[in-house]
Amino acid sequence: MPYSGIVHGTEGAEPVEISIANETDTSLDCRAALAHWYSDELGRIAPGDRLTVTLWHDGETGVLNLMNATDDRMPVEAIWCASDAARARLDLPMTAGPMKTGPMTAGKAAASLHFSCKSGDEAGLSCATAGE
Repeated sequence: MPYSGIVHGTEGAEPVEISIANETDTSLDCRAALAHWYSDELGRIAPGDRLTVTLWHDGETGVLNLMNATDDRMPVEAIWCASDAARARLDLPMTAGPMKTGPMTAGKAAASLHFSCKSGDEAGLSCATAGE
């Protein structure tokens, strides 16, 4: 029997544009951690470049979703970017999924979130919210 809990399409969800600027001197690979220990490649960012992806926020449940090739919603647990030497998790204001321990954020989401990844001596790599 196929899994019946999959939500198909973006009806009732609002787009949230996530942009990640690479301010390091090395390429970064960014991935989304999805429910049930899966991950999906978001993209590779060259030094000085920016990656932009669209997630879909369900205001009723608070879930941020990445859409797959067949337009199924895939709940996002986390987003991280990594170089060969370090890895950093992006601090999303709303995350969801079955493994989340805290409350989900329902209601209206920001239309866009901007992050800037920088290398540092102590942290190795940090990807913080960028003010625009």
